[in-house]
Amino acid sequence: MTDSIVKVPSEWLALVFLSLRRCTSREARAAASELQPFTEKPGQRVPVPRATVMRTELALRGELEWSEDPERRARLSEQADHLTRARLGGNRPVPAAG
Repeated sequence: MTDSIVKVPSEWLALVFLSLRRCTSREARAAASELQPFTEKPGQRVPVPRATVMRTELALRGELEWSEDPERRARLSEQADHLTRARLGGNRPVPAAG
């Protein structure tokens, strides 16, 4: 059962949550709502269901495709890559997006 859980720092999840809340797509806002409860334990690595992490990654990558601002694209890409590394165990290389 523990393989369906990913531990992620709550402060970092809060940044992702804020990014998703600023997005315009329905998927991104839904992912933000799903992520919010995991942002409420400052200073802790919180257990997040792997499915939630994957939906959040997809929402970030979807917004990345639509964003025209280079700084925002870089931030969304970094956040999605971080989630991918966390989901894969942290030590594996991130697969190329495409």
